[in-house]
Amino acid sequence: MFAEYWDIGQPIYECEYCGALLWKEERSDKAHNTNNPKFTLCCMKGKVQLPLMKRPPDILEKLMSRTTPMSNRFMKNIRVYNNMFSFTSMGGKIDHTVNNGQGPYVFRLGGQNMHFMGSLLPMPGNVPRFSQIYIYDTDNEVSNRMSTSR
Repeated sequence: MFAEYWDIGQPIYECEYCGALLWKEERSDKAHNTNNPKFTLCCMKGKVQLPLMKRPPDILEKLMSRTTPMSNRFMKNIRVYNNMFSFTSMGGKIDHTVNNGQGPYVFRLGGQNMHFMGSLLPMPGNVPRFSQIYIYDTDNEVSNRMSTSR
């Protein structure tokens, strides 16, 4: 039997110390139902201070903006681009039964999860993959990466 969907809204409560946005249910003192909740999950009441995130380079910011056909294409393929720089492949048994259209997408692996690294040189007749594209045929490194993503 499925539990009823429960929407807790948006994270609209701001930590007075660091400005993080949190849900009311993440407040420190759940005994008091106040309109001015206090939070410790984010910065331990100001004890943890992280530097502000740096702005990405202009070219990357434009590609991530989704304001041009090129930026839309970039965001559609961002996982492929990211995988071009991976040195291993994740393995495991994917459970496809958890996604039935009644909630957010879930990626669940069962059993033992592992990373496959493989040989540093491709097998005869095979194209280079993963870390192989960086050390095998370095004169054609970029074209090797591009051909593995097509």
